[in-house]
Amino acid sequence: MSLIVNADDLGYDPAISRGICEAHARGIVTSASVMVDTPFAPEALDEAPATLDLGLHVVLAGDGEGASVGEEIDRQVGRFRTLRGSLPTHLDSHRHRHAAPQALPAFAEAARRWRIPLRALDGTMGALLRARGVAVADAFLGDASKRPCWTREALLAAVVALPRGVVELMCHPGYAPTHVRTSFGAEREVELAALCDPAVRLALERGAASLVGFATAFPRCGSADAP
Repeated sequence: MSLIVNADDLGYDPAISRGICEAHARGIVTSASVMVDTPFAPEALDEAPATLDLGLHVVLAGDGEGASVGEEIDRQVGRFRTLRGSLPTHLDSHRHRHAAPQALPAFAEAARRWRIPLRALDGTMGALLRARGVAVADAFLGDASKRPCWTREALLAAVVALPRGVVELMCHPGYAPTHVRTSFGAEREVELAALCDPAVRLALERGAASLVGFATAFPRCGSADAP
């Protein structure tokens, strides 16, 4: 079993970014997804440790359709490369906009062309993406509609019952935002505490699950000669 623990929203707010980096340094977070168009993105990318895999958290103004979605993904990938100097290790989207039927084909094409994994929310979505030549995790855990999703108890229950294969666990750690207004604020601190709880890491070790990032889980993805 390989577990990728991905923190969404790096760069959204300085307090959120600080919490994500702490969840990596003291806890089980192995990767993060970056919002590249915020005023705080350059600093967040600059301060993120090299040991933290960084992917692109695409933000769409609307649901979007067709070519415009693909163009926006490519623009944000370009922004990521400018700020980080490399391709993102994976691709997902804010509020799972990529799962919308009108947006998914563009995301799948971008992930295939850039040779990076794309978040699949369930088995049906995963099978569809694999058929399009896109790399995806074998299973996905996380529910942003829960406030919070990962309490200590919920996280412990999840890690002792991990399915086999490569699993992505989505989380939203951080400190209460200081600059942006969001309905998901104080809950981030609950998730941060759970992700840094020593009992969670111990449960993972007892279950023989390996904590990995996307780059390790998908070593054949990404390429210096990507467009």
